[in-house]
Amino acid sequence: MSKPMISVAGIRGIVGDSLQPESFLRFILAFGTMANGGKIVIGTDSRLTRDMMRHLAFAGLASTGCSIIDIGLAPTPTIAMAVRDLRAAGGIAITASHNPPQWNAYKFFDGNGAFLNREENAKLVALAESGGFYRANYRGVGKLLKASGLIETHIQKVLQNIDAESIRIRNFKVVADCCNGVGGLIIEPLLKQLNATAIMIGTNVNEEFSRVAEPLPEYLGKLSQTVLDEKADIGFALDPDADRLAIVDDKGRPIGEERTVTLCSDSVLANGDRGALVVNLSTTRAMDDVAAKYGVDLIRTPIGEANVMLEMRRHIGLIGGEGNGGVIYPRIHPGRDAATGVGLILAALAKRNITISELNATIPDYAMFKTKFPIGEINIEALYEKMTTAFSDAQEIVTTDGMKIVYPNKWVHMRPSGTEPVVRIFAEAPKLAEAEQLARKVATDVIGK
Repeated sequence: MSKPMISVAGIRGIVGDSLQPESFLRFILAFGTMANGGKIVIGTDSRLTRDMMRHLAFAGLASTGCSIIDIGLAPTPTIAMAVRDLRAAGGIAITASHNPPQWNAYKFFDGNGAFLNREENAKLVALAESGGFYRANYRGVGKLLKASGLIETHIQKVLQNIDAESIRIRNFKVVADCCNGVGGLIIEPLLKQLNATAIMIGTNVNEEFSRVAEPLPEYLGKLSQTVLDEKADIGFALDPDADRLAIVDDKGRPIGEERTVTLCSDSVLANGDRGALVVNLSTTRAMDDVAAKYGVDLIRTPIGEANVMLEMRRHIGLIGGEGNGGVIYPRIHPGRDAATGVGLILAALAKRNITISELNATIPDYAMFKTKFPIGEINIEALYEKMTTAFSDAQEIVTTDGMKIVYPNKWVHMRPSGTEPVVRIFAEAPKLAEAEQLARKVATDVIGK
């Protein structure tokens, strides 16, 4: 039996294997104890195991004296917003994000609607292991409460922070692939309020995912074909909990997840706003080009939304996110949010009166190659030593998260995943063959695969 994955991305596992309710309950009890009797918002994506996870969390939190505000099916960013709007002590998103359907997870928010940072997460883990939980008596157990209208509140926040009227004038035709996740609950009404024709794919939240959960180009064939068949202006693909966004252009071409944060950042800066951009170490170097274009700072962080959000607060970041399609625009929501990405992209197209393929061509593009290997018994520290030797001619070696080897026009990054039991390799260069060559060198010379 495999072990659950525990990181700043929450605690996740495979149902029937590494997701054992008795061990996951300990993390709920620890979180409830840390919340000190406060209210906790709980929402979930559309995974078939959602009710099992919900009721386990309900019981555990109530036993620590915490009342639960159940908002049901909701995007992860909506859950985070609800924590702040409802003045709760914290929140839990029941979702394994991009992981396959057999996975599920608890992702924990603090009272500001931000994911627990590294120190808070370490405290949670230590408490879960120690078993020092608060136990309420029968008069003090928490209550189960309900809240509604939160997705509409989320939509209004997006509309208030983009040029919605310019978008309405364009009468966009948009195809959105929601993977039978919760994205359809927010993207379709958002598009309607933007006067767009919405052609929706994968909106049945009571069925299994309609494609591979991660919105990578190789899984977006149906979306691409629908964009062409419908002569649509753009296609959007979401992951199951609607915090990641990928784009298909008007020619039916997936332009890659890395372009989402790049184009959204350019969109905001083009409006005259100025502030630091904050992204993680594996996000495309096109972000360096955007920062240079507008004369702003670019700050890179360890992988993980919680790490990006922490640095955004420290540096008052204007916009940023992660190259996996996660856009963070704090004026709307200080976390990854697909609905925010949709709004910013459509606003850029409307203001400049151009197509998405034309907008994409305004920013340098690079080829990225990604691969992964089962972590097994791999000694990560030993790999770092081998990597230093294999790339002794590097311009720079970054060790804040795994190891990133940097050259003037290319880079390769190796790190253990926080969401899957794998070692990930990311590489980027002007040409795909160069990026793949870098990644293959790590695989053969360092990992020995």
